[in-house]
Amino acid sequence: MKDPVDHILRPILPWRHDAAITECGLDASKVKALTREEYSGRLKEMGQQRAAMVTCMTCSNTATRYVTWEQDPRNAVEREIVWEGSGRYAHKDRGVRLRDELFAIAALIAAHPDEFAAHVAETEGRREWLKKKAEHQSAPKPKTRPIGLL
Repeated sequence: MKDPVDHILRPILPWRHDAAITECGLDASKVKALTREEYSGRLKEMGQQRAAMVTCMTCSNTATRYVTWEQDPRNAVEREIVWEGSGRYAHKDRGVRLRDELFAIAALIAAHPDEFAAHVAETEGRREWLKKKAEHQSAPKPKTRPIGLL
């Protein structure tokens, strides 16, 4: 009898704190699941072929196609939009949770517009500062002659 394979936990949006699902869409509370970091360690330890014998292939393939919130929030939200669906491609069994969350986010922004604008401006300012710092560090250094040699 073949042992069940381990699954990989799907990264969740930062404001969600409830039951997770696996990369292949299963309820993570009902299967053995690894974090992406644990799976990465398994790959390093076992190699791809051996890890494939004990890890869900759908999970491992899906984990390589999608980034986490920390890597790019836009892609993480896009993934949730596709998962939940909309319009004629809506997945009726997946509900409208993200839609409700987006309405709540908009309401919070409307209630605190100054705080939101300040946070966006701070982020833009930090990005500009880091860009200037990188440009300064990559600029060619002027050649200097040792003192006393002419």
